Amino acid sequence: MRRQSVTSASLLWLTLLFSLPGLAAEDQAAEPQGQAAASADPVQAIWKQQEITFYFQSFTTFYSCTGLEGKLERIMRELGVHARVKVRSADCPYSVARMPRVVMQVVSPVEATPEALADRDKNKSVRELAQRVRGKKSESPLDSLEQFPAQWRRVSMTRGRLDLQPGDCELIDELRKKVLPKLAVRTVQDDVLCSPNQLSLGQPRLEVEALVELPKPDAVKAK
Repeated sequence: MRRQSVTSASLLWLTLLFSLPGLAAEDQAAEPQGQAAASADPVQAIWKQQEITFYFQSFTTFYSCTGLEGKLERIMRELGVHARVKVRSADCPYSVARMPRVVMQVVSPVEATPEALADRDKNKSVRELAQRVRGKKSESPLDSLEQFPAQWRRVSMTRGRLDLQPGDCELIDELRKKVLPKLAVRTVQDDVLCSPNQLSLGQPRLEVEALVELPKPDAVKAK
């Protein structure tokens, strides 16, 4: 009898707790809403140019050179990054790339912190010299040293618009380890679990926040 009374009291307490209007929903929503509010505030950013090189090896999925280049460029574009990708392999361009060397010329936003500004100014004289050699100033906004407004945006690296498949698991895993740490990208949810030497059953799932350039007022009006 004593055990039954304790159990009944516990059930009654739980019933009263979850019957309070909106309590459970508020507790679950509080943290995501806080993250969204923090991400909504614009920040000042600058463009950072860099070359990212890595070797990619998959035991389950093989890409053609052009196929791998296109997929990587689509992923980078979704992260707000301008990238030119070149896949180098002895098998290219007539066969699949077994263990290609991937070279990415990347221009990406980074927050305009004192450290980032100091790093940018190291190469300022090199850029100015290159412009003098060309005889005219580059009109590309990616070559600009000016600051611009940017915003942290949630990006879901799943099937969706990126058209990722279960066989892309190892590719997403390599990007997570070797490329994303060098960009203004922070991980929100990491469910990338690739099975060694066998095809994953579900598509890779990686939720991140990426710093992206805000549209210019003229571009917004044009739409």
